[in-house]
Amino acid sequence: MKNLKSNIDHYMKLKGIKKYSHLLADIAKELGIKGQEAYKFADREKSNFSKMLKGERPLKYDFIIPLEKIFGISLARLLYEDAYKLPVEKENVPFNKGFRYYAYLDDLKLYKDEFDILLANDGKSILTQTDEFGKTFLDYVVEYSSVNGVRYLHDEYGIKLKWYHNQFEFKKDKGVTWIDFENSIEFARLVASMNDVELFNDIYDSYNMFFTNGHYATEKCIFCQGEYLEIMLDNDDLFHSIFEKKSYELKLGSIGRRKKQVDSITYHSINPIINNCLRYALKHLDKYKHRAIDILEFGINHNGKIANEIAFDDYYICNELGGLKNFRNQDCYDIYDIVISVDVEVNDDEIRSLINQLPKFNKPR
Repeated sequence: MKNLKSNIDHYMKLKGIKKYSHLLADIAKELGIKGQEAYKFADREKSNFSKMLKGERPLKYDFIIPLEKIFGISLARLLYEDAYKLPVEKENVPFNKGFRYYAYLDDLKLYKDEFDILLANDGKSILTQTDEFGKTFLDYVVEYSSVNGVRYLHDEYGIKLKWYHNQFEFKKDKGVTWIDFENSIEFARLVASMNDVELFNDIYDSYNMFFTNGHYATEKCIFCQGEYLEIMLDNDDLFHSIFEKKSYELKLGSIGRRKKQVDSITYHSINPIINNCLRYALKHLDKYKHRAIDILEFGINHNGKIANEIAFDDYYICNELGGLKNFRNQDCYDIYDIVISVDVEVNDDEIRSLINQLPKFNKPR
């Protein structure tokens, strides 16, 4: 922290800030603390701030953006040994806004008026860029719980999980951008906390996984991860949404368009993640028995209705997600529906009774 102290002292002098207490009051104002409360904050934090500058305590994360804004340089510069040698306008130090700043304020107007036009030097979208800490804008959306940032990315960039690689895809105008993102589970928790089921299911789109691939491909797929399934099982609204029959338009690739002579196919099915939710609930009955019961009771009626609509012996479960297909139809696009299927052994009598009542379909050998 030696560099931080010397550089802060240097920039305080340039800005005419004479005491640390005055700097702390300015930090308080940047944090939205006004009037006498700002000075009380400064008095309260003075000792801790002094210890931070001596290296006895880490710098508070909440102080980073206020310090950057007050001095007009990044924290990386403040930590840099020769930062004081960099040219700075004494009277008006410009504040170079980075994407951390926008996630921190989480202001929809700023997103629309300023963030959208930010470009890196190479002209690529700022969404793909990292800062001096190796973090992307999406990392800071998670860190600051920037719910407006989530909605902005959805509405303006069509953010969607690319389920196979656990990457995120952004589409704007005719361009498509992908980024690797290790915090996809934490991001899912943030999106779930917004209590917008349609938004969540659009970003974490299990229908796309089902209709384009028909299987999970790898256990690392987010739809197989226990933490993700617990988000679905713990949130009442998300959980109940898996039972809804939804119209889903799948846009076909060039091969599919030539074969079907259409640009897209519209399917009608329940959420393809339902069988994985059941599988996880059955493996964790101590916590999710009530959810397993709900899914099995639904499945008894749902499977029974489908069984009455079809020539039963002509249909089979064609994949691990519960897709139902006609033996006589080899077209990969012709999936009849999704049915509830059980492949977990349980010792609970109540659960066993429900499983025994569940209409079962053929499976390939």
